[in-house]
Amino acid sequence: MSDIAIVSVDDEKIILDSIRMQLENKYKDKFLLEFAESAEEALEVIDSLTQTEIKILLVISDYSMPGMKGDEFAHRLKIKFPSINIVMLTGQITSELSTELVNKQMVIKVIQKPWKEDDLFSLLNKLMLHGN
Repeated sequence: MSDIAIVSVDDEKIILDSIRMQLENKYKDKFLLEFAESAEEALEVIDSLTQTEIKILLVISDYSMPGMKGDEFAHRLKIKFPSINIVMLTGQITSELSTELVNKQMVIKVIQKPWKEDDLFSLLNKLMLHGN
């Protein structure tokens, strides 16, 4: 089992399944892949992984989720784990908020839905190269 993980969170099962399929097809032998259907569940998963000394390479998060929006989720993650890379994958965010999240270093990138698989893989490859 890998000691590096990618965590994806989206409340829409069809989106989460699509991300799962893409990541498993490309990275199942390289990373531990974890999936959550809410921000709260993702926080629990990340806590559990970090307690077992598994490094989180990337968190892919939806923005518009019930209970906790993606920006609040990113904020909570950054307080507890400042070095975690977060990508916001959304169709519900203004360009102003997108720019603000990146400028405040809450997320490393905002990718609009529907996303291109290559955009996600390109970002992951950059993260792997830089050892983040």
